[in-house]
Amino acid sequence: MSKEYPILGSPLKVNGVTMRNRMITTSMSPGMGYVDGENHPTEMLANYLEERAAGGTGMIIQTICPWKRTNIEGLHPLPCAYDDSCVDELKTYMVDPVHKHDGLICAQIYCVHDLKFEGEDKESAYGPSDIAVIPMMGGFKAMTLEQIAEFKKMFVNATLVCKKAGFDAVEVMAGVGGVMSRFMSQATNNRTDQYGGSLENRARLTLEIIREVREAVGPDYPIVVRWSPVDFIKTANGSGLSMEESLQIAQWMEEAGLDMHDLSVGWHETSVPLTTKGIEDGHWMYISEQIKTVAKKPVGQGYRNTDPTVMEQNLRDGKCDVIAGLRYSIADPALPLKVMEDRTAEMRKCIVCCRCIDDVVSRGKDLVYCGVNPHLGAELLHPMYPKTDHPKKVMVIGSGPAGLNAALTAAQCGHKVDLYEEGPRIGGCVKMSAIFSPYHERYLDYLTHQMKEHPEITVHLKTKVTPELVAQVKPDAAIVAVGGNPIGIDVPGSDGKNVVMSHDFLEMLNGHAPKGKKGLFNKIMWKGGSWFLKAHYTPSFAREMTAKMTWPISREVAIIGGGLPGCELGHLCMETGRTTGIIEEGKKIGYDVSPSERFGLTSQFKKAENVSLHPLTRVVEITEQGVKCITTVPEKDANGKPLKDENGKPVTHEEDLFVPGKTVAVTLGLSENHELYEELLRQNVEVYMAGDCNEPARIADATKAGYVAACAL
Repeated sequence: MSKEYPILGSPLKVNGVTMRNRMITTSMSPGMGYVDGENHPTEMLANYLEERAAGGTGMIIQTICPWKRTNIEGLHPLPCAYDDSCVDELKTYMVDPVHKHDGLICAQIYCVHDLKFEGEDKESAYGPSDIAVIPMMGGFKAMTLEQIAEFKKMFVNATLVCKKAGFDAVEVMAGVGGVMSRFMSQATNNRTDQYGGSLENRARLTLEIIREVREAVGPDYPIVVRWSPVDFIKTANGSGLSMEESLQIAQWMEEAGLDMHDLSVGWHETSVPLTTKGIEDGHWMYISEQIKTVAKKPVGQGYRNTDPTVMEQNLRDGKCDVIAGLRYSIADPALPLKVMEDRTAEMRKCIVCCRCIDDVVSRGKDLVYCGVNPHLGAELLHPMYPKTDHPKKVMVIGSGPAGLNAALTAAQCGHKVDLYEEGPRIGGCVKMSAIFSPYHERYLDYLTHQMKEHPEITVHLKTKVTPELVAQVKPDAAIVAVGGNPIGIDVPGSDGKNVVMSHDFLEMLNGHAPKGKKGLFNKIMWKGGSWFLKAHYTPSFAREMTAKMTWPISREVAIIGGGLPGCELGHLCMETGRTTGIIEEGKKIGYDVSPSERFGLTSQFKKAENVSLHPLTRVVEITEQGVKCITTVPEKDANGKPLKDENGKPVTHEEDLFVPGKTVAVTLGLSENHELYEELLRQNVEVYMAGDCNEPARIADATKAGYVAACAL
C-alpha cells in the first residue's frame, strides 16, 4: 500500500473486475505503425500496451472500430471488431500483452463523428441532424431510423466480438462531440421524432445502447461510459448540455447498466482550452464532483491530470473515484507502479507540451514524439535500453534534453559515458525554458535525479569541448548535442545597449557575461548577474525575479520574432504587466506554437491591454526607444470589409510603424550548429549529432534524438 498515495494506489472493484489502482488511460488511437494499412493491430501496438500493463495501469482503454473499414485513404487507422475473423488478432496483439502482466483492457467502440453503414463505400460524419458547430467540421448527415437501428446492432456486435477476444470491459463512447453526444445535445439535435426534443428523447439512443449492451454481455461484464457533461457548445439551434440535464442523464445511464463514468470535457469543436498548460492540474474535477452528488457508481474525470500529488488530493476530497488520463501514461508507462511503490522522484511526469495530441489529433500523424518519453513509434519494436555486446567509451557533449537522454540511454545500454557541459549546471536550454514553463522544471528535476541515480556517468561541468580535448580523451564514439546557434538580426541598432538575444539569458545562467554588450551599467549588471546565477539559479527563482525586476527586461518590451520563443517571452511579459509588442515578418503570430495552444495564446494576447501584435511586419532599425518597422496593412471598403483584387487576393499597402521598447528582445530561434561535429569527422571519430545542433526543433524532438543516437552506438 502506498503511503504517499494511499487512495490513488488502492484497488477499486468495477462490477466483475478489480482495478489494481485508480488510474485508467483514456483512448487515443496511436495511428499508423500501431495499426497497419489494412487496420490490423501490430507488434508495435502490442508492445505499447504491454509497457503500460507492466507499468501497473489500472485499466487501459483502446478504441476499436465496429465496421469493416474500406477505402481508408486519409483516415486514422483503427483495429476492427466487425466479426469473429477479428478475434484472434485482437487477442494476440491487444488482450494477451495486457493480461501477460495481470492488467485490464477495455474496448472503446468507436463512434466519433464517422460511421459506415451497410452498402456504403466511404465513412461519413453522422448525427441526429445535419447541424455543424463549425464549418471545418461540417458535412454531417442526419441518421434515419433504419440507420439508428443498424448502428445499435453494429455496436452490440462489436462488443461481443471484443468480449470473445478477451477484453475485460467495454466503453460506450458518448462524449467529445461523437454520435451519441450529438444526439444528447440540443445544439446539434433538431429532430422531431422519438430521438429529438425532450431530454429523455435526446438521451434515448445512448440509453438504448447501454441497455442492449448490458443484455448482450450479461450482468457481471463492466460497462464504462465516456461522456461529456459539460461541452461548451452553442449553435443557432440551442446550447449544449446543462449540468442539470447531465445530472439526470447520469442517473439514467446507471439505471440502464453503466458501471463506471469516464467523464471528458468539451467536444472536438470546443474553442475553450481544455488540455493546455494554462489549465491547472485537476481543474476539471468540479465536473465529476457534481456528477458524484447523484452517482452511485464510480466516477472518473479526464483531462489535465499529470501530477499524482494533485490526483491523490482530488480523490481524498471526494471529487472523483478514478483518475482518467492518457498523457501521464504516454510520458511514463510505469507511473501507476511508481505511485503504488512511492517512487515519486523517479516519476517522469508529462510536461503538457501537447505534442502527442497535436500530432495524432490535430495533424493526423502517428504517436511518435513525447516531450519526455522517446520510446514511442518504431522504437517500440526494440527494448528501451538494448544491451550492447561491445561497450564503448562515449563522450556526450552538451547537457540539454538531447545530451542527457543520450548519456542516460548509453549508460543503461552498457557503455561508459562521460558527459561534458560548458556551463556550471546541466539542462541546456531547458534551464531557460523552465522559467517560462514550470512544467519544464519538472523534466529538469527528473533528468537531474536520473543522473544522480547513474553514477557510472561521469559529469564534467565548466568544460568546453574542443577537437583538441576529444583527441586527448580518445573516445570510441562521441555524441554532439551542443545546441543550435541563435539567429540574430542585421539592421542598424541591432547591437544597441537595449537589445538582448534569447541566448544572452542562457549565457548568464551558464555563468558567462554575454560578449559585446554596450553601456557600463549593462556590462556591470550582466557580469554581476552571471556571477550570482552561477551559484544561485533555479527556474522558480528566475521567474520570481523577472516579475519584480526591470533589468534586463524593462517595463516596455519590443519582441522581434513571433514564433514559440517570442510568444513564451511575450506571455511572461504580459503576465508581469509589461507593455509588450510582438513583431513577426510572417502572417501569423505563434506560427509554430502547438495547435492545442495557439488559439488560446493568441486570444489572450489580443484581449490583453498591454500587448500589441504586429504580423507581416519587417524590422528596419532598432533605436533606444524601440523598433522602426514597415508593416503590411489590408485595405478595407466603406463597410470595413477587406478589399480583394480580381484574383481574390487581399489588397494591401505598406505603412511605417514604430513599436516602442526600452528593451528589444530578439527571439528568432536557432540555426544548425555543425562545426564541432564536422571537426570530429575529420578526426575519424565515430560521431553522431542530436538535438538543435543537428535540426532545431522542439523538446520532444531533442529527447527522441538523444535516445536514438545512443541506441545507434
